[in-house]
Amino acid sequence: MKYAYSWHELIGAWQQFLKDYTWQQLIQNVNPIASPCGLVYELANPLNREHESLAIVDMRTIAYAQPHYHPQGVAEFYFMLQGGALVVIGGKEYRACAGDILIIPEEHAHFTIPDAACVMAVVNTPAYKEEYYKPVEQTNEHVGFDYAQFIQLTSCSRNSYENTTTTL
Repeated sequence: MKYAYSWHELIGAWQQFLKDYTWQQLIQNVNPIASPCGLVYELANPLNREHESLAIVDMRTIAYAQPHYHPQGVAEFYFMLQGGALVVIGGKEYRACAGDILIIPEEHAHFTIPDAACVMAVVNTPAYKEEYYKPVEQTNEHVGFDYAQFIQLTSCSRNSYENTTTTL
């Protein structure tokens, strides 16, 4: 998919917005949706950026987010607001902490193993639709998902990965 703007522009705009608010302020009066990725607070698009959506995802009560990918033409951006996580994107492991930003390209399987304080803002482009969420439950080379890696990482304790991953 061709975008009318750069990813740097998208990141800059949302990063600036997120600096002005705490995640707790953003979710006031918003009812969460329980999902395989934690509690999701879908927010109105406060920047009125066409083809983008914003959600706050509270992962503090889950052991891991369900592995999934988004189809061609759909990208996702994680803005780590609090805590940290091991995020696996296309089979590569990243240790992300508050302040980090991760880009999830189209057709790249990803899952997150959050620490006990993990909360992130998630921006989707184009704007999120349920049909863009494609769970993966077995090894799929096309999207870079290794089921054995998933089992190995999620069978460990929540914090045991801290010294075994790439730091952003």
